[in-house]
Amino acid sequence: MHPRVLQEMANILDIPLAILYNKSIKDGILLEDWKCANVTSIFNKGSKLDAGNYRPVSLTSVHCKVLESLIRDSMVKHLEDNQFISTSQHGFVSKRSCLTNLLETLEEWMEALDEGYGIHAIFLDYKKAFDTVPHRRLLSKLKGYGVKGQLLQWIENF
Repeated sequence: MHPRVLQEMANILDIPLAILYNKSIKDGILLEDWKCANVTSIFNKGSKLDAGNYRPVSLTSVHCKVLESLIRDSMVKHLEDNQFISTSQHGFVSKRSCLTNLLETLEEWMEALDEGYGIHAIFLDYKKAFDTVPHRRLLSKLKGYGVKGQLLQWIENF
């Protein structure tokens, strides 16, 4: 279903979708159609002839994306409420970004320089670091953070 149709018919589809979403989570099963994706490539920069200048993007079911978003928001709230997210974490956190990370780092460096300390820095390129996530390790960490039951089973089925 096109996202526009879903948006325009939200007041009609809200109850059937809520039933579908709740059943999916309650049973711990992700619908097979929601697991399918059309993978396409998006050009980043540089020469269009170099395959390394493209990134793969998975186009998945809109319904699944909506449910993923609802689950993500709930899990982030749980992690924040229980203070599982470090103040040093800047990526994928609301009101934090690469820019806030850079600003905090520069502030710490300037304080160190003002106090007469030297600074040594190592820059690492994490460009591909988040392309894949070890699924078993993710599930283990989620268990450690208190995610359990049907929700954990649903994520495992993903």
